[in-house]
Amino acid sequence: MDIIDVHCHVVPESLPSAPAASPESRWPCVCHDSNDRATVTVGKKPFREIDHRSWDLSVRLRDMDATSVIRQVLSPMPELLSYWFTPNNGREMCRWMNECIADMVAQRPDRFSGLGIVPLQDPALAAAELSAIADAGLAGVELGSNINGKFLGDTDFREFFAEAERLNLCIFVHAIHPIGADRLKQMPELVPFAAFPLDTALSAMSLIRAGIPERHPTLRLAFSHGGGAIIPLAHRLARGAELTKHFGGDLTKSPTEYAAKFFYDSLVYDHDYLAFLANSFAPGQVFCGTDYPYPIMESDPAEFIATAALTNHESVRNGAALRFLGSQTMT
Repeated sequence: MDIIDVHCHVVPESLPSAPAASPESRWPCVCHDSNDRATVTVGKKPFREIDHRSWDLSVRLRDMDATSVIRQVLSPMPELLSYWFTPNNGREMCRWMNECIADMVAQRPDRFSGLGIVPLQDPALAAAELSAIADAGLAGVELGSNINGKFLGDTDFREFFAEAERLNLCIFVHAIHPIGADRLKQMPELVPFAAFPLDTALSAMSLIRAGIPERHPTLRLAFSHGGGAIIPLAHRLARGAELTKHFGGDLTKSPTEYAAKFFYDSLVYDHDYLAFLANSFAPGQVFCGTDYPYPIMESDPAEFIATAALTNHESVRNGAALRFLGSQTMT
């Protein structure tokens, strides 16, 4: 067993009650149907059915052992990111989640690492929370691909990224509430299966165009689902850079060079695509990600990695993950 799974989610067995006299109409709840099944409701409406894999570490460890996964990097279900709450209420939910994840990691530090969340609807407040995340022993933070309609390259978030780099925290970007989803009301299935990967890639492009990887070269940024539509968009943006003299001199390298230094997970569902991503587009920067424990997950990561025509299987199995987490060895 040597696979490190960087993309896997948790939901605590319970969540705090909505703040008294709260204006929040979308406060989540874990409503248990039985001992091992529950429904996450958002604003009293069913959002997702989950089971004990989301909160029971013994069940999770059993599944990890069966799939050659030595370590999982725990992050909250994205709907718990809480950007749509008032900043103070969002901070309380984030602190609750961070404490839950830190406790899970503390129970089995040999098998789990953790990513916290921050109230990025208030960038200054979010930056201030990063020290507590580092002090709790979490490796970094999970961010949504957009923050209430603002992509991560927005100037509002510059100081946040500077603080994350200063504290040596990694950042894992996951799609959420994709911009333009309202235009897909007649085809809602396209939102998770098509709009999510597009939103992730646009977020990555916005960071490149904003100069974040140039300004913060040691900041470790990763993108879920293989970066979504990152490959065609990066090459198109590179052509744009050529035509505009690197956007008026804002960038010193081609966008594809910056994109090649991002990290990506392996959750792309196609062996040839994974091989191109890991061998050609971003060599050494692709780690395993399964999206455990949701239906869209890769159920046999060892087989998927082993049967792809990779030039460095070890890097995808654990090497890239260790560098992303800032760890040289597994404890």
